[in-house]
Amino acid sequence: MSRLSKSFPVRLSSTILFITSILFLTAIMIVSYFSHKMIGEEAVKNASNVLNTTTRDINMILGKIETSVTNMEWIVYEHREDTNYMYHITRELVKQNSEIVGSSIAFVANYFPGTYYFAPYSYIDSSTDSIISKQLGNKDYDYFNMEWFTQPYVSKKKHWSLPYYDEGGGQMLMTTFSFPLFDKKGELYAIITADIDLLWLDKKITSLGPYVNSMTFLLSQDGKYISGTHSALTKQPDIFKMADSVQNYRLRILGKNMISGDSGTLRIRNDKDISFAVYGPLMNGWSTAIISPYRDVFAYSLRMNLIIIIVSAFGLFLLFIFCFRIVRMLTQPITEFSVAALNMAKGNFQARLPQINTQDEMRQLYDSFRYMQRSITHYISELRTTTAENERFESELNIARNIQMSMVPREFPERDDVSVHAFLRPAKEVGGDFYDFLIKDDVLYFVIGDVSGKGVPAALVMSIVRAAFRFLGGVNLTIDQMICKINDTISRRNDSIMFVTLFAGKIDLKTGEMYYCNAGHNPMIICHADGRTEYMKPLPNIAVGIFDDFKYKPEQTVLEKGCRLILYTDGVTEAEDELKKQFGEDRLLEFASKLTPEQQSEEVVHNLIQEVKDFTKDADQNDDITILSILLNDIKS
Repeated sequence: MSRLSKSFPVRLSSTILFITSILFLTAIMIVSYFSHKMIGEEAVKNASNVLNTTTRDINMILGKIETSVTNMEWIVYEHREDTNYMYHITRELVKQNSEIVGSSIAFVANYFPGTYYFAPYSYIDSSTDSIISKQLGNKDYDYFNMEWFTQPYVSKKKHWSLPYYDEGGGQMLMTTFSFPLFDKKGELYAIITADIDLLWLDKKITSLGPYVNSMTFLLSQDGKYISGTHSALTKQPDIFKMADSVQNYRLRILGKNMISGDSGTLRIRNDKDISFAVYGPLMNGWSTAIISPYRDVFAYSLRMNLIIIIVSAFGLFLLFIFCFRIVRMLTQPITEFSVAALNMAKGNFQARLPQINTQDEMRQLYDSFRYMQRSITHYISELRTTTAENERFESELNIARNIQMSMVPREFPERDDVSVHAFLRPAKEVGGDFYDFLIKDDVLYFVIGDVSGKGVPAALVMSIVRAAFRFLGGVNLTIDQMICKINDTISRRNDSIMFVTLFAGKIDLKTGEMYYCNAGHNPMIICHADGRTEYMKPLPNIAVGIFDDFKYKPEQTVLEKGCRLILYTDGVTEAEDELKKQFGEDRLLEFASKLTPEQQSEEVVHNLIQEVKDFTKDADQNDDITILSILLNDIKS
């Protein structure tokens, strides 16, 4: 236990952890959790209280107005025949109720014989502050089509109208409370109204916002804005079009809740921040809401956090100074070790190490450096020997590559009747792919092959097969006999169990007859003179070197002038791009189908190499690539 308490990591970690824990854990836990939770809950509560108080005040006024109007029902009925008394009633309503700026009793059409319109109206003239009475109805002011008359007339119920500017009456933006009057038979004979100036209501609503950026607004029964504090809200005809314009489905939910007469709170997210909305209904069917952004709510909390950050930064600075002094004292030996390591990097493996008298990790580090010095000295000695051997092996591989590449034909015949060209690129220094051809007595012998595996063993097998082909091509054997001889040569002493896929053939350049044999190799592509391009599906022959005495089956066809043969190894079709997608036989066939008889073999081979390179891009070559192209330009007989 005493040794552990003296260790370098324990002393350093304990010092930093103790101070950091006191400064940060307390600040993060108290500020982040308690302040945000309590301030957020208190903000919603305060906004709800403000809204409830305001709606209660508005409802008291609206209720007072409704009571004052409905109380006139029996008075109007008793004096309904006295037209002059109707003016008196409206004047008294305006006089006795400071909230009412105008009142009328609109009778139904022709209630009085010979009088189509009759609607005594009294209102406060703002210029003289006196009550003026007049007959409201006429052709220019057809109150039968006004909402304040038509809605209660049809529904037979009291009604608060939408805000409107009354040009024929009060000459102001107002809303009207309408109450239908019925006679003893239950027939509606008049509508008594009370007009309210919306200016006081707008002032009441706009004063609700508890925060600087709070938005308050009042909605009608169908979601239209009656008043509001923010132009972004009121520039739209209703809250639903506003929600659609900003693509905010939460604002649409708020509108639905408000016109349904509900009350409550709702979180709303927009492009900039998150807000909360508190909303509640009025007694006339309208609804009011307050939307406050959380950034205003947490402004004080953010200022407190900033103070804590500044204090913490200062504390961290002091902590840095304190820890720096301790660490420098504790790590002085490490500095000396780094100087020794730098000298060792420059080649001085006997650099002086600092003297360590303690029995902690510094002593272990000292022992490790001493061991490293001795190990590096021994490793450098072995590395020099290994490097020399690798350089010799690499030189031998380069020589082997040059020898291998010299074994395949690098010069191609320049003849009028046939165009031959080929290409070979090993995946490593040496590989197992090969091609060869020779022309004897107007007969073209050709072969392409792929030895299993890569590297030097494959290259050795390749050289044997190529030499055997060269020899057998000169003794006038059939193609299948040549393949059988090569198979016997490879398989009899094949302890490494290596095999070779071969495609060999011979073409009589006078007649176009071709004899060929496919020993497990990729199918050959033939481009016919008439434009058809196809794979020549091989007979079921196995690869060379697997079983001796295997009887290979030859195939025969006749080539016409303009026919082209394309032979290849699987390094072409299995070439992979960076996403491990292979070049594939379909892409190769598509390339061949676009060739024309005018393109000679050298151009075809070059274009195919470029096609594969463009496909693989920067991906590494994973297999040997070999291509052989033969084009019959002419048939002599």
